[in-house]
Amino acid sequence: MSKQLTYQIFNLIKRLTKAEKRHFKLYVKSNSSEKETAVVKLFDLLDRQNELDEEKILKAFPGVQSNVLSNHRANLYEHLLSSLRLLHNHDPGIRIKELISYADLLHNKGLYAQCLNQLNRAKQIAIKNQMDILRLEIVELEKRVETRYVTGSTPDRAQELTKESRDLRSHFYFAGSWSDLSLELYDYYLKFGHVTNREEADKITDLFKSNAPQSVDSSMGSESIFYFQSYVWYYHIIQAFPLCYKYAKRWCEYFEKQPGLMKEEPEMYIRGYHNMLSSLFFCDKVSRFREELVSLERFIDNHENEFNENQLIQAFTYVETARLNLFFLEGKFTDGAKYCLEFEKRLESNKGRIDMHRMMIFQYKMACLKFGSGDFHGSLRHLNGIVNNPTLALKEDIQSYARFLSLIVHYELGNDDLIYFQIKSTYRFMLKLKNFQKVHAAIFKFLRQSLYIDRETLIPSFEGLRNEFLEITKDKYERRPLLYLDMISWLESKIYNRPVEKIIREKKLNMGA
Repeated sequence: MSKQLTYQIFNLIKRLTKAEKRHFKLYVKSNSSEKETAVVKLFDLLDRQNELDEEKILKAFPGVQSNVLSNHRANLYEHLLSSLRLLHNHDPGIRIKELISYADLLHNKGLYAQCLNQLNRAKQIAIKNQMDILRLEIVELEKRVETRYVTGSTPDRAQELTKESRDLRSHFYFAGSWSDLSLELYDYYLKFGHVTNREEADKITDLFKSNAPQSVDSSMGSESIFYFQSYVWYYHIIQAFPLCYKYAKRWCEYFEKQPGLMKEEPEMYIRGYHNMLSSLFFCDKVSRFREELVSLERFIDNHENEFNENQLIQAFTYVETARLNLFFLEGKFTDGAKYCLEFEKRLESNKGRIDMHRMMIFQYKMACLKFGSGDFHGSLRHLNGIVNNPTLALKEDIQSYARFLSLIVHYELGNDDLIYFQIKSTYRFMLKLKNFQKVHAAIFKFLRQSLYIDRETLIPSFEGLRNEFLEITKDKYERRPLLYLDMISWLESKIYNRPVEKIIREKKLNMGA
C-alpha cells in the first residue's frame, strides 16, 4: 500500500463526524459487492486505530496481493469523497459544480436548452454567494453553447454574455492582484515575521506599492477581502499596528454588512477578528482587547453548531491565541501558566489539525507565560519543542526568540555549563538566518561575562544591561524581540530582587490594565 495515500485516508477518516461515517457505510452498502465489502473492512480498521499501523492492515488481509490492496485503498478514498459530496450537496460551491456537470451531460446529449437551464440555475447560486470565479466559468460555458448552436435565446443574449464576461474579467484583474499581493505578504511573514530594520521596511514597502493595483474596483465581491488582507499584512509586518487595526476593523465590518457572506465564510470573519485582536495586543489596548474578545467568543458560541471541521479548528486557534495574549496584557503569568495545563490537553486533542506555524506560536506563548510565572522547567519543555523542530522554513523569528529565551532559562536554572554551549549554538543559528539585532548582541555579551562573575555581585551588570536595552528600544524595529518577553522587567526583577510577574503586573495596573 502507498504509505502516503494511506496516511491521507487515515487523516480524512479521523476528521469525519458520526453522521458522515454513518452516511459513508450506507452509501457503500447500497453498492454491495465483494469489492465494497473490502472497502468497509479497511475503513473500520483505520477508524479503530488511534495511530496509523500498517502492519495490522496487512495482517487483516492475508493472502491479498499488494496491487489488490492498493486498489482497495484507492476505492476507499474515492468512496469517502463521493459520500461527502453527496452528503454536503447543500454547500453552494459543491451544488454549483454539480449543476455544471449536469449541464455538460445534457450538452453532450444535444439538449442545449436544458443545458442552458442548468447553467442558469448554477449562475444564480454563484451570484447569490458571490462566487465570481465559478460564475465566470458558467458564463464561458454559456458562450460556448450560444456560439456553436442555434439555441433560440433572446436577440441580445450574445451582447449580454459578452458584457458579463468582460465585467467579470475586469473585476478579476483587481481581485487577483490583491489576492497575489496578500499571499506574497503572508508568505513573507510566515518565513521572517516582522521587519528588523529600516532597510527591510523599505523593501516590503516597495513590494507593496509596486504590486498594489493603482485603483480599487468598488464592485469587488468577497474577493475584496484580499484588499483588506493586503493592508493588514503590510502594516503588521512593518509594525504599524494602529493602521493594521484600522484595516482589520474594516475587514470585519465588511462581513457584518453582509450576513449571508458571514454565514457562508465565517472563518474569514473570524480571521479578520484575529488580526484586529493581534493589533490591539501589540498596541497594548487592554480594555478594547477584552471587549473585542468577548464579541468574538459570543459570535462563535452562537454559530459553532453551523461550523464545519475547518471552521471549528480556525475558531479554536484564534480564540485560544487571544486568550493567551490577554494573560500577557494583564501581566497575569501565574494564571496563564495554570490555564496552559488545560489548554495543552485541548491542543493535543487537535494535533494534526493545527498547522506547524500555529503550533510553534502556541509553544512559544506557553513558554513565555511559564517563564513569567517562575516555572523555568516548564518553560524549557516548550522551548525545546521549538528549538528541536527541523522546519526552519517557518517562523524564523520565533525560533530565534525561543533560543534566546532558552539561554535566559538556563541562566535562571544555574546551568552555566550548558549556557556556554548554548551561546555558541545560538550564535551560529543567528548567523545562519542573518537575524542579528542589537538586543541579541547585548544579551550575548552579558551572558558571556556572567559566566565568570559571582552572581551575588551582578546587580551593576543588570543595571547596565537594562540601561542599554532602554536606549536600544528607542528604535521601534529593535523592540521586536521584546514583544512577548519583557526583558527589561526581568532585569528589574534581578535588580530589585522581586518576582518578574509582580513588576510586570504593577506596570500594567499603572496603565489601567
